Amino acid sequence: MVTSQIFTATTDGNLSFLLGLKPEQLTDKVVDEKGANCCHYASRAGRVDVIEYLVQSRQFSPHKRSEVGSTPAHDAAASGKLSTLQWLLKQAKPPLSEDDQDGTGATILHLAARYGHASVVEWILDNTQTDLTVIKAASGALPLHFAASGGSVDTVQILLKESPRSVNMQMMNGATPIYIAAQSGQLEVLKLLVQKGGTVKINSYDGMSCLHAAAQSGHLECVKFLVLDQKCNVNERDFDGASPLHYAASLGHVEVVRWLLTQGGAKVTLDNLGGSPLHNAAEVGHLKVVRVLLENHCSPDITDNQGLTAAELAEKCSHDQCAKEIKAKMKEPIRFY
Repeated sequence: MVTSQIFTATTDGNLSFLLGLKPEQLTDKVVDEKGANCCHYASRAGRVDVIEYLVQSRQFSPHKRSEVGSTPAHDAAASGKLSTLQWLLKQAKPPLSEDDQDGTGATILHLAARYGHASVVEWILDNTQTDLTVIKAASGALPLHFAASGGSVDTVQILLKESPRSVNMQMMNGATPIYIAAQSGQLEVLKLLVQKGGTVKINSYDGMSCLHAAAQSGHLECVKFLVLDQKCNVNERDFDGASPLHYAASLGHVEVVRWLLTQGGAKVTLDNLGGSPLHNAAEVGHLKVVRVLLENHCSPDITDNQGLTAAELAEKCSHDQCAKEIKAKMKEPIRFY
């Protein structure tokens, strides 16, 4: 109970409560279930006075990490608390490394970018000696990838101005900022990246295009932009032979499936296992998608490499209604007398 009261007082800036605690009650060893202590909490809340008290009077270490490897500076950047971040970088002793990375490899710039704190991003770029725009997280992501995911157009613009060549840089899985924006449904960021020289033609290392990524995540407006404006190949197959339609069907994105078939020019193709999008939808029981596929002439009679129809696959996976409706559209077997 006392621990939760301490964290509440820290977040609220209740210094009088903290001043009344005994030395053993207020140390940087008092942590929550994720290993964060009062300094982390104060950083997230922007309580500069509390941090100053904790560090200078209670000997809290500003270098202390939570279980995810974040220091109070990382938390301040992620929360957009600029004054807190400034104090930590300027007053901490020994000094905090401006390029310090958390457990995922993210720097303060990555985190400020991810959560769209444009003013914090700008301050970091103007007041640090290290070029943080080129530092990669464990996934190979640059701050621009993080910003593309977060969706802040202002933040993306700032980073592109600072490092324009990062626009087509790939992560360890091959994803570019454009791929990440499409996957995250960040349409305005996607348009900006294209405007600034980003290409939609770089696929991830498993062969998935940015259109695959948008369809897989169900982001219809991004799908439309990529097909209609950027002329992406709507029937492109990844290394497993799957099309954007396969991905939309398997994840149950019924409106994406409908648009791809009725307006996007998608054709029913088979993946490397011989499965159609109908197989994908039937296997996971997406009944609405099954209906749209059947309405748009996706053949229920196709068999995959194991000889299974979509109806048989649905039955195997206990999706009885899917199986029933697919069977109703199948051709009657030819009988010989």
